[in-house]
Amino acid sequence: MSISQSIGLLIISCLLLSNCQTIRNSAVHPETDKTAYFKDSLTTALETFSKGSLIPGFSVAIVDESGLLYSKGFGYADLKNKKAYNAQTINWVASISKTLVGLSIMKLVEQKKLALDEPIHSILPYRIINPHFPYKEITVRHLVTHTSTLRDYFEPYTVGEADICLEKEGNYDHLPAYLQPNINWFRLGKKISLDENIRKFTQPNEKWYSDSSFLQKEPGSYFTYSNLGASVAARIVEVRSNMSFTAFTRKYIFDPLKMSNTAWNFDDLDPALVSKIYAPNEENNATAVTEHPQYYMTNYPVSGLKTNADDLAKYLIEMIRGFDGKGKLLNRDAYKTLFTPQLSCENLRKTDSSIFNGAFNMGVFWSVTATGYRLHFGGNTGVYSFIYFNPETKTGALAICNLRDNSFGSILEIVHKYEQGYYKKSHEKQRTADTRLSGN
Repeated sequence: MSISQSIGLLIISCLLLSNCQTIRNSAVHPETDKTAYFKDSLTTALETFSKGSLIPGFSVAIVDESGLLYSKGFGYADLKNKKAYNAQTINWVASISKTLVGLSIMKLVEQKKLALDEPIHSILPYRIINPHFPYKEITVRHLVTHTSTLRDYFEPYTVGEADICLEKEGNYDHLPAYLQPNINWFRLGKKISLDENIRKFTQPNEKWYSDSSFLQKEPGSYFTYSNLGASVAARIVEVRSNMSFTAFTRKYIFDPLKMSNTAWNFDDLDPALVSKIYAPNEENNATAVTEHPQYYMTNYPVSGLKTNADDLAKYLIEMIRGFDGKGKLLNRDAYKTLFTPQLSCENLRKTDSSIFNGAFNMGVFWSVTATGYRLHFGGNTGVYSFIYFNPETKTGALAICNLRDNSFGSILEIVHKYEQGYYKKSHEKQRTADTRLSGN
């Protein structure tokens, strides 16, 4: 199975425009020997993809430990008004958000305000227990490695409420029929706090609670991807820091990295930079797209980050440097724990060794592949995304788009080819230079 065929499944399971724009305009630094490698052929490959894909717009960035190598947008952020999608266009990144939860957890560990093996009942003002294993404590480490046995189970129509809501009410009857149940679901929701979201899911006297929200597995024994577990981890950040999650990430991540176009709420962003989001015009065999209304998720730290390629590239550069103990957001030991595989084969359902399998092993909310890549995918209505780096080459890449469409896998395939090609080319040059210096 090719990367382009498999990425849709990978993202769901974890459940770049103008033709005249130059790399000098879309990147955050002038062209160098490094950026020149990508200028023509990569841009051409992505432009060709863009013209043949339903995805209205997307952006990509490639980095190494020294900085940004390439960033560019393709297609449209607003189809109706023909507004280009560029490297500054802001879009959801979905579950990539969870890596910021992991970084926040490790910041508290570094500050000695938290321990990974601490039971969560000693942190939260209420107990969260798996009713099938009531005497087995759930720990912070269980949350950040998706082994808490909390699962994403919710049937909003049965209680007349939802954990998601529309950012703006309106008449959306023009949307395709297959989307109408989702819109009706969104209308059941309202903006509530992260704490209220978690209480509703985990406390037996609340309306969203169900024994089905817990696996019939002992906490710590089994890997299953959990948005609810990540929500609880974000709430723990709030409790132990005595700050909102939005304020904590602003202080310890966004501001230090100068991520000025990154936020959790639309109100904190320049609306002129925010992309429209889209959905297929048909559930199957789509031939076009339709604009989808923006929405708010009450478990926002799990999937609600809004950012652009240039800002997210700053974050990825920091992750590569942090892996080598040279980051500025965490100390060396905290970064080591963030990226160290935490699980054994007994925890995992499978050990697929394909290059981008995000369920091979887990660090602290960072997937670890069989080939050693650290990565995360994201997918939701109006977005697919990926972020990864290769610790051996100290290079990495990311992409964000405004339509959930499986052709997005081709972007990963193209970008990865050029990211790896850059590393090989630069090392060939270095070996040639070293040979000349040695006189051989």
